[in-house]
Amino acid sequence: MTLAEQIFSALLARHGADASHWPLLARLLLPVFLRIDSCALRWQDARREESELAKWYQDIIPDLEPSAALQVRLASIALPGKRLPREPSFTPPWRLSFAAAMASALLGVLLGASGYFADYTDPDIYVFDATATYEVSNWIAGTEL
Repeated sequence: MTLAEQIFSALLARHGADASHWPLLARLLLPVFLRIDSCALRWQDARREESELAKWYQDIIPDLEPSAALQVRLASIALPGKRLPREPSFTPPWRLSFAAAMASALLGVLLGASGYFADYTDPDIYVFDATATYEVSNWIAGTEL
């Protein structure tokens, strides 16, 4: 089976033998596919099968009409009913506290990233102390500032 026959078989299986159900590009390529003998045979078989199936459905399945009771029920569903008044909105306290926490976190991020950083470009102003430790007892006592 050639690639064209495989593509045609897939299109036929997906969209059926009614060309109006095919996508536009496939409809434009349909005459090209039908020039291939095997594709033309598949097309004729599929059209015949679909017409037989449509006749079978028309013979077996009668036209269904809803009963009067069903029509009344459907009409009652479609009638607009009275709308209940909407209750006033209630916001739980945890939502307010969560919103406040998120707002304060966002404010902290914005203030932290807004450019209030120290300018370390002038080396005469800032001195880096490489001998620093985490010992804070002298600092707390105020002896070595």
